[in-house]
Amino acid sequence: MDDQHSLSRNYYQILDALPDHVFIFSESGVYLDVFGGEDNDAGFDCKPFIGKSLYDVTSQDMAEEFHGYIKKTLATNKTLVVHYHFANENMLTLPDGISVPNELWFEGIIKPLPLLEDGQKRVVWTARNITLRHNLEEQLKKLSETDELTGILNRRAFMAKLTIELHRYQRYKQNTSLLMLDIDRFKSINDLLGHQSGDRVIKHVTDICSKEIREVDYIGRLGGEEFAILLSNANLLQAIEMAERLRQKIARSPCVVEDYTIHITVSIGLSQIETEADSSEYLISRADKAMYHAKKQGRDQVRIFHDELCNHEIELTQHSHIRKNKA
Repeated sequence: MDDQHSLSRNYYQILDALPDHVFIFSESGVYLDVFGGEDNDAGFDCKPFIGKSLYDVTSQDMAEEFHGYIKKTLATNKTLVVHYHFANENMLTLPDGISVPNELWFEGIIKPLPLLEDGQKRVVWTARNITLRHNLEEQLKKLSETDELTGILNRRAFMAKLTIELHRYQRYKQNTSLLMLDIDRFKSINDLLGHQSGDRVIKHVTDICSKEIREVDYIGRLGGEEFAILLSNANLLQAIEMAERLRQKIARSPCVVEDYTIHITVSIGLSQIETEADSSEYLISRADKAMYHAKKQGRDQVRIFHDELCNHEIELTQHSHIRKNKA
């Protein structure tokens, strides 16, 4: 009897030494047993959860989410892998001193267990702390989507956001507008003051735009001194007001570079999603046409795309290497 008790005690000691948490849940979401978690750094002891329901120890929404995972695992009789997070009051720090939001992320592996003699269904839920991995992945993702000079979205990331917005339009038909901005006479800044000054001007303009747009909007650098702003759920009037505000703000905010004060203006073209057949390229093309029309009309202004611009020929006489293809 003593040997059996000693063996049982050693068995539980081994289970409690496991690096990951191991939970045994009933079909109804009750904690039947809790083991391990030594390396999870959860900041709280899960042993007191034994005998309690998920609905007793976490929010209603999270309890329903977790209970849904248990029921799905039992219904399919297959292992389920899920990712989830909890709030944590302590700031986490990544290598090189990078701070990340105060959240703990876990990977849960949920597997059905054989039936007990009383027919009770159970699952074993292994939880591993993946906070460091999650935040490193998020950091890498952000770096891959960010323009190095300005800190705004790069072209690839902006186009991905635009594609999502087009899909949202197809589903909800909400107004969505696109602004294309180009810094006027930018080449002369580079030629006279150098590319470093040009970079300062680009950063100056994007900083102004980033502060003026709403949290639901997106700004991206499409290349050189050309930028795009996606205005979510914004009708034509709202888009015009935003474009004019940006134009005026930039015109009133000179950029000081060393001993020089650079007065900046931008030309802005505006287009809207009009049909379900619209593509990202077509939407950008329309805003681009409006923007170049603004430049031809004198710069430092906003122009809205309309069908007549499709037949409007941009003057190409000064570009001897460009010829319009014949139909």
